[in-house]
Amino acid sequence: MGSTVWFGLLGPVDIRLDGEPVPLPSARTRALLAALLCQANRVVSVDGLVDAVWGADPPDGAVTTLRSHVMRLRRCLGSEAARLETVAPGYRLLLDPAVELDTRIFVARYQAGQQAADAGDWRSAARHAAEALSLWRGEPLADVPSELLHLEEAAAWAEMRVEAIELRARADIELGRASDAAAALRRLAADHPHREPAYALLMAALAAADRRVEALRVYRLLRTVLVRDLGMEPSPELRALHQRILAMDTGLGAAAQEQHEEPGTGSGYVAWPTPHTLPWDTADFTGREEPLRRVTEALGDPKGPNAVVVDGMAGVGKTALALHAAHRLAGRFPGGQLYADMRGTSAEPAQPFEVLAAFLRLLGIAPADLPGSAMERAALYRSLLAVRRVLVVLDDVHDVRQMAPLIPASPGCVLLVTTRDRHVGVAGAVRLSISPLAHDESRMLLEQMVGTHRTAAEPEAAEQVLAACAGLPLAIRAAGGRLAARPGWRIADLAARLANAAGSALLDELRFADHDVRAGLEAGFTALGETSATALCLLALWSGPELGLPAAASLLGGSAAEAEDILERLVDLNLLQSPRHRRYALHALVREFAAEKAGTLLTDDQRDRAAALWRLPHARSAEGFAGRSRPPAPGS
Repeated sequence: MGSTVWFGLLGPVDIRLDGEPVPLPSARTRALLAALLCQANRVVSVDGLVDAVWGADPPDGAVTTLRSHVMRLRRCLGSEAARLETVAPGYRLLLDPAVELDTRIFVARYQAGQQAADAGDWRSAARHAAEALSLWRGEPLADVPSELLHLEEAAAWAEMRVEAIELRARADIELGRASDAAAALRRLAADHPHREPAYALLMAALAAADRRVEALRVYRLLRTVLVRDLGMEPSPELRALHQRILAMDTGLGAAAQEQHEEPGTGSGYVAWPTPHTLPWDTADFTGREEPLRRVTEALGDPKGPNAVVVDGMAGVGKTALALHAAHRLAGRFPGGQLYADMRGTSAEPAQPFEVLAAFLRLLGIAPADLPGSAMERAALYRSLLAVRRVLVVLDDVHDVRQMAPLIPASPGCVLLVTTRDRHVGVAGAVRLSISPLAHDESRMLLEQMVGTHRTAAEPEAAEQVLAACAGLPLAIRAAGGRLAARPGWRIADLAARLANAAGSALLDELRFADHDVRAGLEAGFTALGETSATALCLLALWSGPELGLPAAASLLGGSAAEAEDILERLVDLNLLQSPRHRRYALHALVREFAAEKAGTLLTDDQRDRAAALWRLPHARSAEGFAGRSRPPAPGS
């Protein structure tokens, strides 16, 4: 055990060997590590670990899968793998909690601060509380999808953090730093609107800072909230504090009689808590190690680029990648994380004016104080971010114009964008174009969804299902979701349905819950103009892997230059692939979708021209089309 090791749970799960972060391969592996760290140096049973990793409804074969996660975790620990011991009836992780685990260090620092406060040593109390709070990198277990751990462990740490903030505030008030205490307590009160001790300390801090009118407003706000939400008055202790503050200055009597102000209006508005608005991370996120590394390295480096743009076809997993990376990065942005679904491929994309309003409210601007013009909102937004380190995630961006007002301008903030359109970009940004999953990643995702015991029992059928999905995560999730929801089905049953599906029937089979391949492609297709839509349908009549520009121009009925403009725009929209210069290909499921659309959009003349073109020599040459020689049926 020669390496320096650090484990962190007060934020995203963190391992550092000799100061270097160690990436963990999956959410389940992070949950396993978190469960072992919560019981550091103790044996945790296999059953207990299964409950922590999967909850009350573990999949079949969970114990076997758990062993695989243990092996992966040991690989992550490298030279320190011996710390993870197999001890009946489970596993034990050895460490020195006094120096290697942030939760234990946090508790020790907080308790030392409490002891100092009890002894009247407020300077030491403030120092210990500050040291304890400095260990927090974000929400505890932020990237661990374990309800059990969040309820049994994270909630207790969060409560102790609140007590540490209050301890630090009491010490600051005693040391004559009441204004500093008030700033921290405003945020705490906003986070915990029914917590009377926080409000009492805030009132005391404001009064000590000679801001008694504000202290009385805080009392009125708390009373309003308690009566409205709980049907109760403030405690006798808080009412007594209110009276003592009133007695400090008879001129405060009139101020105390001011009209009650509801939260969110006028000067009585209390800022929202630090925004952490990222949607839930995908628990079974699979693969994508290289693009994930590029995103986290680019945005995690303070001297690196401040923007990453991820593009790809519908259903390829852009949002999953972005959110997975964002959750990993969240702890590095104490100013918060702002997320917006820009609905770029919907019929009604989000308006930046409204998104700015939502972001400004999350950053503490009262609704009544929102600027009326888009320019002023954007300016205020940039000003607020200038003093924060914030991660901004804009998902499904339509175009640059929609995104521009939401781009942070300060070097401490970063932007992560997903889009289907390669024209969307930010100066200096890292650009990633996401392709369908490799075969091994596709198989791993299916195994995560249906269980390795089922795929191992029917390997050929699993391969047939994966072949029909063509590496598209959306399709794999639809297929895997159906199999997971139907444990009585064999994988071969679904494979047969997919093999026998003709035309649009295949897309019917690749639909489950909100995983719908046709719906995902429909959104992008609907936004196309008539020329581009017709071109995509004509391309679907070819059944080979690649089509050259000369044949494409003949197929589309125009010049090579005109055809190239149309085809390249389809490439930019990720509806068409260009594996080489002036060579084009359709993803198998895009072909199925476009062929379905061709049935209603193409004329008989267009179909006949495509069938005739197939028989021309150049259409089958290396200059034209490199694929199978069997033509499509006329009129198909």
